[in-house]
Amino acid sequence: MKTYALIGPSGSGKSHHSAKLAYREKIECIIDDGLLIRGNQILAGRSAKREKNMMAATKKAIFHDPEHAAQVREKIKEIAPKKILILCISERMLEKITTRLDIPYPERIFRVEEISSPEEIARALEIRKK
Repeated sequence: MKTYALIGPSGSGKSHHSAKLAYREKIECIIDDGLLIRGNQILAGRSAKREKNMMAATKKAIFHDPEHAAQVREKIKEIAPKKILILCISERMLEKITTRLDIPYPERIFRVEEISSPEEIARALEIRKK
């Protein structure tokens, strides 16, 4: 399995742009905010976006709970995707996710600034604030 990552600040439009990046790079699955996604379908995990505070959301997104990590890890083994894209805010977060899900560290890391214009990022951040 090959892994890729998309790194950028919270609210910078990573989730929005990940579908285009996945299509372009022929990536089958995306790991985003505690979820394993293929196409428009959630295959495993629990969303960090549903958490009540930032600390709980961060723990969910990095698969801090062993049961949560095991569920996603088993689904990855079951479907055996050739490529996975991991969305995260930092390389430190990326290391935690790859370790907890027992998947290889990405061979290519994309930065949100590479796939989105400064105007699109600013717009996404403004929308997130509102």
